[in-house]
Amino acid sequence: MNQDIWHEVALTSEANEVACNHLLQHYRSGDDQEDLCFGLWTPSTGMERETAIVTAILLPTESERNLHGNVSFDSCYLSRATRTAIKTGQGLAFMHSHPTVGWQDMSISDIQAERDRIVDTARATGMPLVGMTVGTDEYWSARVWKETSRSTVKIWSKKVRVLEKSRLVIWQRPTLEVLDRQKQRRTIESWGEERQRRLETLRVGIVGLGSVGSMVAEGLARTGIREVVLIDPDVVEPHNLDRLLNAYRKDIGRPKIDVAENAAQKASTANKIRIIKHQRPIQNKLAYAAARDCDILVSCVDSPVARDVMNRIAYKDAIPVIDGGVEVRKDPQTGNMNAARWKAHVVTPYTECLRCKDQYTSSDVALELDGSWQNPSYIKGAKPEEDGGENVFCLSLAVASELLNMVIRMPIAEKWWPNQNGVERNLVTGRTKVRFGMCHENCSINREKWLGDNASEIGYLTEENIHIKHSFFARIRKLFNWLN
Repeated sequence: MNQDIWHEVALTSEANEVACNHLLQHYRSGDDQEDLCFGLWTPSTGMERETAIVTAILLPTESERNLHGNVSFDSCYLSRATRTAIKTGQGLAFMHSHPTVGWQDMSISDIQAERDRIVDTARATGMPLVGMTVGTDEYWSARVWKETSRSTVKIWSKKVRVLEKSRLVIWQRPTLEVLDRQKQRRTIESWGEERQRRLETLRVGIVGLGSVGSMVAEGLARTGIREVVLIDPDVVEPHNLDRLLNAYRKDIGRPKIDVAENAAQKASTANKIRIIKHQRPIQNKLAYAAARDCDILVSCVDSPVARDVMNRIAYKDAIPVIDGGVEVRKDPQTGNMNAARWKAHVVTPYTECLRCKDQYTSSDVALELDGSWQNPSYIKGAKPEEDGGENVFCLSLAVASELLNMVIRMPIAEKWWPNQNGVERNLVTGRTKVRFGMCHENCSINREKWLGDNASEIGYLTEENIHIKHSFFARIRKLFNWLN
């Protein structure tokens, strides 16, 4: 058993609603009565994290469980649930309620029910049993029962995530860590200690550490995010210096993720920040696995392939992707700006996917993979002899702000906050558009939502260590700059 792997549980909004309505029905009516049910889960495996995505609840009939203050189930209910799990190719989850609030521990009878009555039967699914307990405040706790050479071991989940249509709810296992809040006093005054703790439990991945990504990285660090994953294969170029936050002439040739890491370490308000770096494109298998360890991904790229990878992750692994971009239009005759807009949008199984949002096409992906796709210019209408491929700092700052706000919004939102799929702002007209929508009826990405490891493989993932090549050229550039 790999000791470096940690476990988490994620519930769909529908599964969470059905389970809570059933398990808490007696407490809500004033009766001090526990309840239980079984569920089905699908695995989602990253580099360090194994997630059980609970997608369906199998409610008991009246004859399949006995209510007596505590609650017990009949063997026929366990058999029915196990057969259903085997038929659907999923694992078995056992859920029950407790009459208190917060993260729930296990009583001796709870342990005996899961370890001694359910684990052996659940083994027929080929996957471990996931046990879950919900408190009266809908706070979930979870554990996974793993087999060792000697016994069956209970492993507590690090946290439980509930992905709803307009927010991401995080239930964390309590710790005894004492936190220094002096540097976060103003932040906590804005949304409170509880929501700050939710934010701090997030592992946020940033894909693309250019002008927008570098700003998002520093914003997350100052907010107190404690785990950040940086994914980008590129190094700092001279033409980056007018937009790349915290990059200077001495940084030319350095990997962008190194520049962002140094800045985030200095800016962090958390007691301790952990930054995981991958100087690889996200279609590299290692970077792809690291992205699947995240709770939220921030897309700061224009590559169709990178967007396609994150689009699939958002749907099949239930990991929200926050994507955005900038477009500037110039008059080709005068060279003056006549339009500028930036947009940001959230991608989850409850929204349009990136392809249905027209952020890329399957043809774009194919062209990039065969090397014939041309990186699009941010600036439309530029003369052929002009570079025309970059935006300006203020526009990068604008879209970074939109992305950062959407990242923060998801874990701190209340139930009544309206859904916000996307927003587009126009510098010239001052207009703002809010976008809503769902995928096209025959969208292949939509058909794979919640499937995790059971989804179709991404055929173009590579094992190429592209960062080695970039590191070599980075050293050459540094030497050249030093000679100059």
